[in-house]
Amino acid sequence: MLKYFLRRLVMLGPVLFLVLVIIFSLARIIPGDPAASLLGPGATNEQIEALRAQLHLDENVVKQFLSYAGGLFVGDMGSSMKTGRPVFDEILSRLPATLELSIVATLMALVIGIPSGVYSAIRANSSFDHVNRTLSLVGVSAPAFLLALILQLIFGIYLGWLPVSGRLSPYLIAEPITGFIILDGIISGNFDVAWSAFLHVLLPASVLAAFLGATVGRFVRTSMLEVLGEDYIRTARAKGLSERLVIFVHALRNSLLPAITIVGLKFAEMLGGAILTETVFAWPGIGRFMFEAIKNRDYPVIQGNTLVFALLFMLTSLIVDLLYGYLDPRIRKRMSR
Repeated sequence: MLKYFLRRLVMLGPVLFLVLVIIFSLARIIPGDPAASLLGPGATNEQIEALRAQLHLDENVVKQFLSYAGGLFVGDMGSSMKTGRPVFDEILSRLPATLELSIVATLMALVIGIPSGVYSAIRANSSFDHVNRTLSLVGVSAPAFLLALILQLIFGIYLGWLPVSGRLSPYLIAEPITGFIILDGIISGNFDVAWSAFLHVLLPASVLAAFLGATVGRFVRTSMLEVLGEDYIRTARAKGLSERLVIFVHALRNSLLPAITIVGLKFAEMLGGAILTETVFAWPGIGRFMFEAIKNRDYPVIQGNTLVFALLFMLTSLIVDLLYGYLDPRIRKRMSR
């Protein structure tokens, strides 16, 4: 597996370069002038041209690309056109918020999806199975922004149980330790901060968990039904093993293999694709940061964010493949070639 791991690492370079070329080109196709967007509607042509020169937007596109690519080789992603801060620092300050949201959403999806999928397979075609499949279909089909607005309206406005925006109550101050506010609150002993952060993450995490939980449940159900019909399951039952042992030890492990791929890939998508959810809930993560960058035509931020998204996606995919090989000896053998 070491050779496979090294081969995949070597592939990161060419793929990231291709992503860079594509996003660098697409960013400049976006209608509008970044200089005019930054200065506002009252800016004169002279002011716009002066800012374009200051931001090097008046240079040849090829020269701009070579300059940016050269900076990346020394770890410089450039500076945000809007804030003037280094893009890497901006992303690093927002990444923990997105990671925290994605981790909580994934845990919620697994807690709901795996048991519901297993029970649906055990009780196939029962009332629970029909209801569960219907809810799964709704979870897979519902648009994220619509579900977010519905949850905000019900739990935030009508019932008043949960906050509808932000990451922490404005009257609380979290001591930064790891960047994960829930964990930081627990470590520092400030349980008011930890509880407030937990309440704030519930609604956006529920939106992200809805699709993943429904998908995991459907995959686990289908896989479980196939596994329960295998010869080794019938053999295990014939040996007199308890049904609980057959289901949760022999059947569940093999049933989870397809779900692992889905969970890993969807987790990677959450890291870079939670733009709508973060925007609706005013969550200060890199998804919302990307949305603001596109709105402001902030080229360095768009390029830096996309590269980070691509890198996170590829690393997560690699971890999933390695985990798949660890759980399935047949795949591990092919990886070792």
